Amino acid sequence: MEETPAPAPRPRRRILLIERAFQVRFIAKMTAVVVLGTVLTGGILYVLANQEFGRAFYSAHYQARSSWELLLPAVLVSSFVSMTLVAAAATVLTLYSSHKIGGPLYRFRANLRAIGDGDLTLVTRLREGDELQGFTEAMNDMTRRLRDRVREARDAAEDLRVALAEAKGVVEAGGHLTAERLRGMEEASERLHRALGGFRV
Repeated sequence: MEETPAPAPRPRRRILLIERAFQVRFIAKMTAVVVLGTVLTGGILYVLANQEFGRAFYSAHYQARSSWELLLPAVLVSSFVSMTLVAAAATVLTLYSSHKIGGPLYRFRANLRAIGDGDLTLVTRLREGDELQGFTEAMNDMTRRLRDRVREARDAAEDLRVALAEAKGVVEAGGHLTAERLRGMEEASERLHRALGGFRV
């Protein structure tokens, strides 16, 4: 009898707000730029259309034209001006906001490379106002815990090396290893094993 395959796990829902505070601020800024652009477009359109209609109705050489013919220049000018200003504002805002993320990411990448090369003395610091401050705390905590483990492993390895050197000297001198000396070597070996046992490779 064939076993029915287990149902595939349901896909996990994506988390959209990872850095909630930054993302909410960024969305609010971009929304403000869009609203400002809309208001600006309406204002310019109103002023230009008002002038165009005024000239058309009060001109001595007035010729009846459709509303679209009257409004087209105002629509084009207002759209171009507001689009240019909104694009410039969005570019500056995006550049400024991305710099507050790009700088920390550059720092994290450089520090992670240094940590990978064995420098566990690093303390990651970001400028005030930079985003991803929470990641800085996590990276510093990671570095500190790695440093503690490596220090513990190094101390145990040094104790084991000294104990082995002493044992070698005793054996070469024709003596016998005492139970106490063997126990010290076993303890150092056990501490080394514990310190290295936390790593998955």
